[in-house]
Amino acid sequence: MFQCPKCDKTYQRKAHLRRHEVTHTGRAASECPFCKKSFLKPEVARRHSKACAIKYNQQPTPAAKPGRKRQACDQCFSTKRACDKDSPCSRCQSLGQKCTFESEQLPSQISPSSTNISLSTAQSAESESEDGSQFSFLRHFTDPYVERDRLAIGTTAECSVRRNLESLYSHIEDALVPSDTAATGFGDFLATDMFFRPALNMDDYIPTDFLTCGPTKLSEQLNELMMELTETSNSMGTDDTGTQQPLMDATQLAPLFTVSNLAIFISVFFHSLHWHLPVVHFPTFDPGNVSNPLLLAIFLAGATYSNSLDEAALLPRLLDVAEEHIFRKITALSTHLAPQTRELTRQRTTIQLLQAALIIEMLQFGQEQVETRRRIRIIRHPSLVSLMRCLGILHIKRSVTSDVCNDDEQWNGMVAEEVCIRLACWTFLADGFLTVCFKNRPTISIFEMDCSFPWRTELWEAEDASAFSRIATAHGAEIPLPPVREAVRLLLDNPDAVPLPSSLSLSAEHLLIMIYALNSLAFLARTDFFGSVPLKKIRCAASNWKQIWNAVYQDPKNEKALVLGYPKHAEELWLLLTATLDIVSQSSTNLPYLDNAATDDLGKLNEFIQWCCQDAKKQSLNMD
Repeated sequence: MFQCPKCDKTYQRKAHLRRHEVTHTGRAASECPFCKKSFLKPEVARRHSKACAIKYNQQPTPAAKPGRKRQACDQCFSTKRACDKDSPCSRCQSLGQKCTFESEQLPSQISPSSTNISLSTAQSAESESEDGSQFSFLRHFTDPYVERDRLAIGTTAECSVRRNLESLYSHIEDALVPSDTAATGFGDFLATDMFFRPALNMDDYIPTDFLTCGPTKLSEQLNELMMELTETSNSMGTDDTGTQQPLMDATQLAPLFTVSNLAIFISVFFHSLHWHLPVVHFPTFDPGNVSNPLLLAIFLAGATYSNSLDEAALLPRLLDVAEEHIFRKITALSTHLAPQTRELTRQRTTIQLLQAALIIEMLQFGQEQVETRRRIRIIRHPSLVSLMRCLGILHIKRSVTSDVCNDDEQWNGMVAEEVCIRLACWTFLADGFLTVCFKNRPTISIFEMDCSFPWRTELWEAEDASAFSRIATAHGAEIPLPPVREAVRLLLDNPDAVPLPSSLSLSAEHLLIMIYALNSLAFLARTDFFGSVPLKKIRCAASNWKQIWNAVYQDPKNEKALVLGYPKHAEELWLLLTATLDIVSQSSTNLPYLDNAATDDLGKLNEFIQWCCQDAKKQSLNMD
């Protein structure tokens, strides 16, 4: 341990002590190259210089990249594929792409690390892979001939933000201090040039763990996970078809469950699946201080979207075991749920278990197995919803407004509340997804969603309390949003005009929640469930929704909004809803998608979308 000579603070690494000692000297450690303002901490100077560069219309100073130089070409690096490092590489050659390396680019062409990406940039990056049709995403998602990545998570990763991984690396570095005090002499051996390589460069990672430097907190936690998964595998017996499942053991899992892979998989998760399921807060995520279920879920999500792993054949079975392992804990918690003795947001282990279950649920839907989808739809998802309902998460509201943030402690408390709100909202979205795609009767009613709307993405992605306050202040004049169910009621109850004022802080995420709610209500109305909302009301609400969508995205302040993942496809769900309402009102078309029977096959939805596109084309030709 290293103790500061001027105060009682101690640090496990000498570099951390030196960084702290600067606060006593008052001498500036770094200064901004643009405005010459001085800072005591280099990391604060780096964050300031990024913002200052934009202010003075300059390129930000390139950040010092930790670890070895990236070897993959730019195209393989951006899509997270293995690169053989030839010039051109075999992958680019086979695809007919131009193969370039970062060192060949002009300085003005190099994209700096950033925490923002404009809406237009994200859309243009994806437009190359879309066919331009009005159902471009849904057609791809339901296409029976698409074998991989129906969820378009890989496409999202290609235009994802390049995150500032400094805090993540720092957390991992702290968790790699040997837990055995006799091994602390190896502290300098865990240097950044050995460990911190570019996060998504999967082709040259070292397939060994850091156990040679003595057991660490993270290596011990990974070992615990291997043991837990092995025990779960041994107890599972047969699968849904009655087939005996192969048993897993530590020798199979050890090459995958390494600290080296952990760092890579966490980064892959936050560049890909995170944008489709943003329920884990990246700026405060600490790999060395997270529960086993959540660490496992994020680890496997990163492994799933890291395509060059030798252990890829193991992943489908491993995901099944992880699903069983996590949902056994969900069931046990539901069975032994005690009365709440403290605030929900402080029940860290419970909240992280819910996060893990929702991530695993999403991962399993991407595996293209009908039996797995049926198990998630009929058993797992209702279990998760039931537990969240018992915990009161569907009714959670903020204790303070988003424009009030005085310090880090208050910000962390607000983040804890926001995590619960996001769990409620994205579980509701998962429920709507099952209804729209597989005609599953909604498990959650929109009218029990008495929780607050989630923060807009810019607030959720703010790196610290000061950045959060700055963004919140910029939106301070906006009218606070009502609870989710009240916003949908406003859409339904006012058929004559847009019921929500334009000054409300609406975002793509909010509108996605609302359009899924209307789709679920339309499903209940056309299948004649008791107490359903009339189709006429839903049609008026859909019209109001579209006016709001157009107004929000014609607003100049939203030109640089951060929109990745499913929210940007919300308009397609509106098209699907209006097409469904039109056909149901005509009662002249008999399409399988419009019957009452639930399914685990996307074929009926794909057939319906194809019919809608052909019908729209016919109408267009008739008008001409």
